[in-house]
Amino acid sequence: MTRALPAAALAAAVTALVLVPSAAAHAVLLRTAPPDDAVVETSPRQVTLTFDEAVESALGSIRVYDTNRRRVDAGPILRPARAEVAVALEGGLPGGTYTVTWRVISADSDPISGAFVFHVGAPGPQPKGIAAEVLTGTPVIVSVLYTGGRFLDFVLLLLCVGGVASLAIALRTAASSVRRRLLGLLAGAAAALVVVALLGLPLQGAAAGGLGLGEAFRWSVSQSIADTRFGEFALARAALATALFATVLMLRRAKGPPEAAGTGVAVLLAGGLAVTPSFSGHASVSGPVALIADVAHVLAAATWTGGLAFVVLALTLAEADRWPLAARSVPRFSTMAVVSVAVLIVAGTVNGYLQVRAWRGLWETTYGLLLLAKVGLVLPLLALGAYNNRFAVPRLRAGIASPLEQRRFLRAAGAELVVMLGIVGVTAVLVNAPQARTEIGLHGPATATAALDGGEAHVSVVPATAGRNEIHLAFEGPTGAAAELEEVRVSASLASEGIGPLRFEARPGASPGEFVVRNVQLPIAGTWQFRIEARRGEFELLTQTVSIAIREEP
Repeated sequence: MTRALPAAALAAAVTALVLVPSAAAHAVLLRTAPPDDAVVETSPRQVTLTFDEAVESALGSIRVYDTNRRRVDAGPILRPARAEVAVALEGGLPGGTYTVTWRVISADSDPISGAFVFHVGAPGPQPKGIAAEVLTGTPVIVSVLYTGGRFLDFVLLLLCVGGVASLAIALRTAASSVRRRLLGLLAGAAAALVVVALLGLPLQGAAAGGLGLGEAFRWSVSQSIADTRFGEFALARAALATALFATVLMLRRAKGPPEAAGTGVAVLLAGGLAVTPSFSGHASVSGPVALIADVAHVLAAATWTGGLAFVVLALTLAEADRWPLAARSVPRFSTMAVVSVAVLIVAGTVNGYLQVRAWRGLWETTYGLLLLAKVGLVLPLLALGAYNNRFAVPRLRAGIASPLEQRRFLRAAGAELVVMLGIVGVTAVLVNAPQARTEIGLHGPATATAALDGGEAHVSVVPATAGRNEIHLAFEGPTGAAAELEEVRVSASLASEGIGPLRFEARPGASPGEFVVRNVQLPIAGTWQFRIEARRGEFELLTQTVSIAIREEP
């Protein structure tokens, strides 16, 4: 039995490492100017990339090469809007093919990159471009340290938040000697979180800029990342962890009322830590529902997994007082776990919907199949938890559990941990899989450009397949600057099938002059007509119609 408890604690800690929030969704490149593989008559003044959400350009790059691998871009990255990046070009580019490579940071704090080509006058001798020759990836050692650092950062956060919750609720009656040792472990986790959060700045910079490990630790790299959303919340996390470290050390020495006050401060600091991943990641730009669901997911996962690790460690350290402590702490933790699991189910359902959006995405995509596998593993986990709550916990609470029942409790807990380890494997793959709604629409978006009162309206339909879609619109004035519009409406019609007009109101997007229509149902494939009505000022209404082909579902 003594050997089983450390193993259970280790398994709980490992599970804590991987019960992470919803899989991050990278920004999607909506369009480029010049468009991919387009032939332009004259040399463009700049190259512009537009994404579906705001991106960070710190240490990012846009490089343009001719067929001789000579760079023809001029100057640093420009930021016409929060969701756009651009770079100026040398004047008077001769005819031929040009390759554009780009690298930015997505809202989920992960670097994303790609390449495309355009042609001046006519395609050159290498019409596919030279991306394979000029693209440079992130060094392997940087990738390993970057991924491992972010993983460890979240692990320590879970342990800090769950440890505070467990000590404040489930383990508040543990012997003072046990609490002091647990507080020492909690202080160690908080101190480690400070170090890992600060090390995340240079590693994020190296990953964002494709730099080597030696270049990563230059002050200018960390300074550039500190000005991004990721950097701001990494510094906030380090500050909160430092305050938690000091508070926990004080709690180790305090007795009586000061201890209660210190515990309250620790709970507040732990709550602050729990929101930092959500506010620095993709959820922060995905709307209030996604943000609330993500924060709830982190809090629930930390309370359940980090709390379980501390409860099992406390039973290990209690030795002779193990089962009396179990009689007091396990029922309290069981209540915490039930609430946490309920929150995880609700938040997981919301996150799953936001990532998948369509039922077919559950069985037609890698992400959906992994999500179903994870749900399949959670069901027996819930059954084991229900068994313990129904039979073992009441007898432990009453202090009447026989040695046989104690062994059964440990076996049931061990079975829970085995199932959790199964969830570990699925989750580790899931967080790296492309989101289902992106995988379904890999061939999108479909785009069109229309003249509009001397300017242009750029229209993108994502994923441009029959079913649920999004319509992104970007308006430019005659000078190329973002057009100021009061209201935009879109109507969609498929005349060949007698469908429409289906009317939608567009809402402002992440950048000036950008509008978005979400949850657009286009039930049948075909060439749809999209009528754009844009109101400028009080009385001026601009209208235009574009045709966009909507494909059959893949």
